[in-house]
Amino acid sequence: MSNGQRAGILTKSEIKAEAEKAREAEKKALEKLKRESQGENSETVYRDKAGRRIDLKMQRTEEARKRKEEIEKAARRMEWGKGLVQRKEAEEEKRRLDEQKDKPMARYADDEDLNEELKEVERWNDPAAGFLTKKTSKSKGKRLARPTYKGAWKPNRFMIPPGYRWDGVDRSTGFEDTFLLQQNQTKSRAAEAHAWATEDM
Repeated sequence: MSNGQRAGILTKSEIKAEAEKAREAEKKALEKLKRESQGENSETVYRDKAGRRIDLKMQRTEEARKRKEEIEKAARRMEWGKGLVQRKEAEEEKRRLDEQKDKPMARYADDEDLNEELKEVERWNDPAAGFLTKKTSKSKGKRLARPTYKGAWKPNRFMIPPGYRWDGVDRSTGFEDTFLLQQNQTKSRAAEAHAWATEDM
């Protein structure tokens, strides 16, 4: 038969054994189904907000990669935040520490490097600094020479030259001219008055 029982004439004991066997098989099938429905001996399934399955190993590696990228980005930002001078000073300090590593702990008066270092230090109240030290030109980078206006221009009260882009056209209100004229007149009157006052002497 289709359910697994034997066909034909059966004895009472054979029918009992067949029924017992069928009951056992059904019981095992139900227990198996129950275990599967409860998720026994199965791995936990993690899902995201959209309901898609998440592979934990992949997610952990992705998080570690993102964390590493953020750390590298922060380190790069810190490096970019420093200027060329700070970077150069850090390299100089590193080089100096590497040199100091090989030197002995105690340094004596005949140590040439120590003497050179002490000679190079500039002191503000050193009377012999003018003729004993060698002039070293430590330029702090290239200074840009700004362009200047080439040509004649009217003087102003502060003698500030015009910008290099000036086209030579005087667009003032004339205040500077009158101000300078008044100043010159006052000076000449004072000089004239002094001359008249001291004429008899």
